[in-house]
Amino acid sequence: MKVYLDNNHKTMTDPQVLEVATPFWTEHYSSHDAVYQHAKDARVAYSQALEKIYASIHAPKESQIAITSGADESNTRLLNSIYLNKILTGQKNHIIISQRESRAMMEVIEQISAQGTHISILPIDSNGIVDVELLKSTITPKTALVSVSMVDRESGAVMPIDEMISICRDNGVPIHTDATQAMGKAHMDVQMLDVDYLTLSAEVIHGIPGTGVLYIKDTNDLPNLIQTTNNIAGVVALGKALEQAIDAEAFEMEDARELRDELEEAIREIDGHQILVPWTYRAPHTIMVGFDGIAGDMLLWELGKAGIYGYTEDGRELVDAMEIEPKYRHTLVGFALSRYTTKEEIDYTIAKLKEAVEKIRTDIKGESK
Repeated sequence: MKVYLDNNHKTMTDPQVLEVATPFWTEHYSSHDAVYQHAKDARVAYSQALEKIYASIHAPKESQIAITSGADESNTRLLNSIYLNKILTGQKNHIIISQRESRAMMEVIEQISAQGTHISILPIDSNGIVDVELLKSTITPKTALVSVSMVDRESGAVMPIDEMISICRDNGVPIHTDATQAMGKAHMDVQMLDVDYLTLSAEVIHGIPGTGVLYIKDTNDLPNLIQTTNNIAGVVALGKALEQAIDAEAFEMEDARELRDELEEAIREIDGHQILVPWTYRAPHTIMVGFDGIAGDMLLWELGKAGIYGYTEDGRELVDAMEIEPKYRHTLVGFALSRYTTKEEIDYTIAKLKEAVEKIRTDIKGESK
């Protein structure tokens, strides 16, 4: 059996998504803005897909949506635009960002910091959550942007984004959130959130990798940020993927949680473990855990031989940020479910996980004699 549990990094492309996209590679491959008749179907499909994208996040028509190649481009394009339009012009001089943002974002932050921009990095606590009180003491009238992901890609920690938005509103500071990991697992309404910028990416909602979204509340805020794309197939696929993500919300929030909880209960029966992020602070489809004495890579290798594919932390940023006990450092593995995960797969994973932990610990004991 093959059990794919690395869905926070990349998901399988839904067959229906692939089906609606294929004609725009093989038949209606014209640029959507061409004037000839052959481009008509592309124009209509592009327009309909944009409507679906707007509807999926309840974006008002007067707002703007930039189609990008994914979350990294959306996030870094926004940071660069803030720097060019707000900081280089002398209006602002400060950006606040969570320490759990992507490497691509942190690279841009390093670059603009080297140019004299004041940067504040918000740490996470032992529960994996950003401290909102620290945001209150860090934000200033010169802050150009606050940027915090809605859900941590590795631990599944859900950030207190509503409170952070409220703080930003009280201080007249725009806020951006990368909602890539939250889409389809939580109701997404940018008007209710009152967020200024929001990022989505197709690769973790069963879309086609290489397409993303940057929502911009005020179209006059950042000149020249909006650009069009000729990736018609990707836009059509993204519209369909978002539509399906909305339809599957109930499953992701309830059924996937039940399956995740079944796996978590079984893990709690294994001696010597530490589960990251309390249940109440975690997305419904994710669990990250360390097993005493077992390197994460070693456990993933053993599970991989049984056809089970999870993930481990990307570098050591997470364990350092959460101050993980020394004996659990280097041991973390994560399991992220999707709407395609079945009970049979979870039952199989439980059995093989217990076998793998026991086998590795037995082998280690044997080698130490």
